[in-house]
Amino acid sequence: MTWLSQNPRVSIPPYGYIVNPTTKKLEVDETAAPIVREIFKLYLHEGWGMFKICNYLMSKGIPTPRATTGAANAGTNWQQNSIKGILNNPVYTGKLVFRREETTGTLAESELYKIRRKVEPDKQITIENAHPALIAEDDFKAVQELMKRKGKHKSNDKESLFSYIVKCPDCGSGMHFKPDRRNGAYVCGGYVKRTSSYCSSHIIEEQKLLQAVKDDLRTLIKDNVRMEKLYGMAEEKANAVQVSTTKELKDLANKKTELILALEARQDLTEQLQAFRKEVERFTNLDIDDKQAMKQVLQRLIHKIEVFEGGKIKGSVK
Repeated sequence: MTWLSQNPRVSIPPYGYIVNPTTKKLEVDETAAPIVREIFKLYLHEGWGMFKICNYLMSKGIPTPRATTGAANAGTNWQQNSIKGILNNPVYTGKLVFRREETTGTLAESELYKIRRKVEPDKQITIENAHPALIAEDDFKAVQELMKRKGKHKSNDKESLFSYIVKCPDCGSGMHFKPDRRNGAYVCGGYVKRTSSYCSSHIIEEQKLLQAVKDDLRTLIKDNVRMEKLYGMAEEKANAVQVSTTKELKDLANKKTELILALEARQDLTEQLQAFRKEVERFTNLDIDDKQAMKQVLQRLIHKIEVFEGGKIKGSVK
């Protein structure tokens, strides 16, 4: 039984293997196979994450799996999904596993929506010793268990605390939360995706960022002058919207109905300012050590927080 006969739709062999043109079976690619073994070793025995492995491979100038096949649109940057795909693939234990996924629904639905789901292991088709193994079975199973444990340790609460707020001022990317960096830290998204050739890390510990925000809130609560300035800024923005909407209403007759509705929705400026004042005044009784309360305040009142290289923080309110 050959690789191609069991994979009529697949012409590209898994990374680390080549197809023997005569037998049509998988054989070891002596160039890529050592990379596969090193990926497993770094993840399982060295404790490296997928992000770190990607950067390491790129620093060594290792071609990506698609670049190895000569694909026209192949990129030069290793992606974490590529590392995950290698670590998850049982082909490296010497076996071929078929029906790992299946299409659900009618043929028409599956072609239109491409609905796929994972198949239970006992219903998959497995061919043992189909080709030379690159990874021991025990190591492969250990990697699967390690990936599950790491997945359980991810904290959605931590990831969402400053979601859509923390930005990199240099490249404009959002900051990504990394629970395994410095006990939880935010890193420039551009740096995460494209490494230091695109942007620097701008890394900042979550606790440091949270403390800075808390300190500013405490200062703001006690500073009546700044509070009045904040109210003034809110009034200016509301008035600016009012003026802009009125002007646009006069200039664009074809949008008259839509703009009238928008204008009416903003006419009660006093009510809006009172609501805003009440929202800010809630700070005086707010337990800012309560994470859920902090999360609500952040999402309601903070427009953006920029983290500069070196740890400098700059924020703006909505």
